[in-house]
Amino acid sequence: MNTTPPDYSDPNLEQLLNRSDIWRGQMRGLAMQNVADTGYAEVNAALLNNGWPMRSLIEVCQKGFQQQEWLLFGPVLKSATGYKVFLNPPVMPFCQAMIQAGWDLDRIIIVRVTNKADFLASFVELARSESCELLMAWQQNHNLSYTELRKCLLATNEGAGVCVLFRPEIAQQQSSPAALRLQTSITTSDIQLRIFKQKGVLQQHSTEPIKLPLPKAWQGFLPYHLLDQTLLPGKAGAPSEKRKSANILPLRRGKR
Repeated sequence: MNTTPPDYSDPNLEQLLNRSDIWRGQMRGLAMQNVADTGYAEVNAALLNNGWPMRSLIEVCQKGFQQQEWLLFGPVLKSATGYKVFLNPPVMPFCQAMIQAGWDLDRIIIVRVTNKADFLASFVELARSESCELLMAWQQNHNLSYTELRKCLLATNEGAGVCVLFRPEIAQQQSSPAALRLQTSITTSDIQLRIFKQKGVLQQHSTEPIKLPLPKAWQGFLPYHLLDQTLLPGKAGAPSEKRKSANILPLRRGKR
C-alpha cells in the first residue's frame, strides 16, 4: 500500500486543485470565480467571492410572485451592459418603471414559452450565449427534475453571465445541483434573504436572515387587488388624510 503523501508542488495537481469546481472544505481562496456585484454590501459579504456567481446556476425559492426579485437583482439589471433576458416572467414587465429604474430597454429581451421542453431548450441556449449578461427565468407550472436542473447548470458553465432560476418555495425541499440556493420573502418594510446552499462554503444553520430595506416608494404599498377599494376623501367612511398616489412597481397585472 502506497502511503506517500501527495506532492502539492506538482504543477498538474496544483492546476487541478485550483479549478473552480473543486471544493476543498472551507478554503475559499481556492474557489475564485468571476462575480457580479449585487449592489448590497450585506449580500456581498455573505457570498463567496463577494458577488453573484457568474457561469453558475443561482436558484431562488420564493412564495408566489411578490416582485422582490426586481429589487434583489435591480442593481445588476442597471449595471449590466449586455443583454438581459426574462424567460417566462409571471406578468408583462412595465416599461415605464424599468425606465425610471435606469434599465436599458434596448438590452432587455422577453421570451415566453408554453411547455417544459421549450422552457428547458430556451434556458439552455440563453445560458450558453456569451452575449446574455443576465438571465432571469421563472419556473411556473413546470416541475423540474434533478437531471433537468443539472442540464441547466451545465449550460450556465458554458456561458459568461449571471443565470437565475426562480422556483416555488416548496422546491427548497428538493435536491438541486445549483451552486447557490436562496430563499426570499418580503414584508412591509424589507426583503428577507436566506442562503441555504452555497458551493464552496460549509453552511451554518442560522436563524437570522439578511434584511434589505424596501425603498420608500414600496413601503406601505397596498396589495394590487385592494387599490380600487381605497376610499377617496369626501366619501362616507373615507379616512381624513389624503389618499396617497399609487407607486409604480416594475410589473403590473393585466387584469383588475
